[in-house]
Amino acid sequence: MEAPAVRSGTWAEALLSFVQRYPGVHLREIRRRLSIPIGTLDYHLYQLGRKGLIAVRFQGGYKCAFPETPIGMGTPIAEEEKLLLVLLRQPVPRAILLQLYLEGPSSPQRLGEAVATTGSNLSYFLKRLEAAHVLVREGRGADRVVKLSQPVRIHEVLLRYPPLPEDTLDRFLRFWGELHP
Repeated sequence: MEAPAVRSGTWAEALLSFVQRYPGVHLREIRRRLSIPIGTLDYHLYQLGRKGLIAVRFQGGYKCAFPETPIGMGTPIAEEEKLLLVLLRQPVPRAILLQLYLEGPSSPQRLGEAVATTGSNLSYFLKRLEAAHVLVREGRGADRVVKLSQPVRIHEVLLRYPPLPEDTLDRFLRFWGELHP
């Protein structure tokens, strides 16, 4: 089935609305969720940026979009919140933060099992989350524990900015992963 033709103004409106609703989302995810051709996406991000409505920046290794002033907020998103939002828009860091938020401090091994990721992947994201001052690792060896550095801050950001809704691809990948552990 072919995607319906969309007028230029509609692309810009859809893009602005999506970024306002989900600040910190990376460009590939915008393209995937809205089915916008990459050239069209780049064009409209540039135009919306020139109008002062959207800012695009590299954050945490991703090119991400933020509204200059989110709906319902009179001020721009604080820099430390932007970094946290980018992390929460990625599946593994989000799973790590939610696991620690809901279950409390954990050993790295239990955390890796809970979020169903490899040891090297977990180590990579734990280093990034620690560098962002979102979590801390204490102890050594078998006594090592990972915990959130500011659980209240995580709670506030989770309440203020909704997660991306799970789509058909996300459900299929989760289902496939459960079939083939």
